[in-house]
Amino acid sequence: MKKILCFGDVSDKYKNAIENAMHENTDIIGWERFSDSNEMPNIDGDTILMKCDIHSDDFLRQIIAINKKLNNGEKFFLTHCGIFFDKSGKHNPFILTDAACIPTPDENQLTHIIQNAVSLYHKSFDKGHAPFISLISAGGDTNTKISPLLHSWYATHVNEFPENTLRIEQLDVALDLNVRNEKHLTGKSADIIVVDNINTGNAIFKSVTVLGTWIAACFIMGAKNSVILNSRSATETALTKNILLACED
Repeated sequence: MKKILCFGDVSDKYKNAIENAMHENTDIIGWERFSDSNEMPNIDGDTILMKCDIHSDDFLRQIIAINKKLNNGEKFFLTHCGIFFDKSGKHNPFILTDAACIPTPDENQLTHIIQNAVSLYHKSFDKGHAPFISLISAGGDTNTKISPLLHSWYATHVNEFPENTLRIEQLDVALDLNVRNEKHLTGKSADIIVVDNINTGNAIFKSVTVLGTWIAACFIMGAKNSVILNSRSATETALTKNILLACED
């Protein structure tokens, strides 16, 4: 059975979304608001931690503090994944992991970012399918160079992935579906897009959600519990979808 622990003010929009999710999934037994104190909240393995009306930085600080206690000092990596759903239904969903929790990752942290994104893909979509992963770089000053971090990571790890499922490309190539199809040997667009810094991630995230026909469900991966990082501008329908996705085993 699932219960939801809400952080920040819980307005009617969030309450309605939770009630809608409870109606669709009877495993959700209710919710409560997190009390901002130094005491460890009552969290078990089925608790879903959800951002409501609170700044993302404040929410993440609390999530990190909770996980430090739950991990008993053991090292862990939290990463941010957004699942984008095409409202028109013409294109398959894809995952963007934008380094919001690790603004400028090193190669070791980048490995955890990608592993977490692949885990989310298998959990949400296809457990038996190897996802196509694009490492996206904004390039140098003239947008003609690939990020040294992504280039180094790609050269080191490319042989660890099935053939033609990992690629590295520039930002101007990545955002256009038709161009991506032409550039990639398999003719398939990315299931997962990975960037190496928070600025590139924000640029892609905002471009897709503001200018496109996509809606995003956002999650924190690598935590002991499911964590929903809602946008304050998310609609009630999007919030409900986020909750239902977080309940999937």
